Amino acid sequence: MMESTIAHTLQGASDHPRRESPGGPDLEQPDTAAPKPPLEAGPGDSRRTSVILREYASGLGGTSVNLGSLRYALGDRGFGMLIFVFALPNLIPVNIPLLSAVLGVPLVLLAAQLFWGRHEPWFPAWLARRAMPSASFEAVLRRSLPYLQRAESVLRPRLTPILSWTGERLIGFALLVLTVVLTLPIPFGNWLPAFAIAILGLAIAEKDGVAVLVGLVVGVVSLFVAGTVVVGLVKGFLLFLSKVAA
Repeated sequence: MMESTIAHTLQGASDHPRRESPGGPDLEQPDTAAPKPPLEAGPGDSRRTSVILREYASGLGGTSVNLGSLRYALGDRGFGMLIFVFALPNLIPVNIPLLSAVLGVPLVLLAAQLFWGRHEPWFPAWLARRAMPSASFEAVLRRSLPYLQRAESVLRPRLTPILSWTGERLIGFALLVLTVVLTLPIPFGNWLPAFAIAILGLAIAEKDGVAVLVGLVVGVVSLFVAGTVVVGLVKGFLLFLSKVAA
């Protein structure tokens, strides 16, 4: 009886041929895809941003770095850190024409998304795929990590209700105003807005409401300075026209 049952089972199995996929037999294939990015930093992740970046760099394995994978690795800190990264070059005293305008475009995009209420940054596919060699990324990281770690020694999660979903939308509006001012060719009027943007970026990344308040105060001062410069330029231009007309 047992032998007949086994024979019937084997016969039934032979009557149902295995399904095959269009590319061949449905066998388990080894995963030959590109290495997956490091684990995303979620809302409950207590690691500092410098640690996340260091672990991200150590897990690259020689592969190139693109904006999409970096955004994924930063997780919910992507907005803050990317805002900080794009604002930072404006704080360095280098004479590069249209630097503020070029870097201001992605800053406007990030600030608008934060104001709109997105939970993570979005970039067009062509921009998200833009890559740089891992060696270059690691070299930049080695230079910037000491400064980031110094900032992290001061920053810590506090007054977190300021960084609620509604609060971040208000911060996004403030950033949008500051980034628009940053893109304008105002003489001596770009450094302070960039400084305020950098503070707000780090504050968002580290969930520090006190730093948000400091960044907003610096932002108001920067708008006052930029407005004063613009008013002075307009008055000077009108005075010049009046003298020419006379």
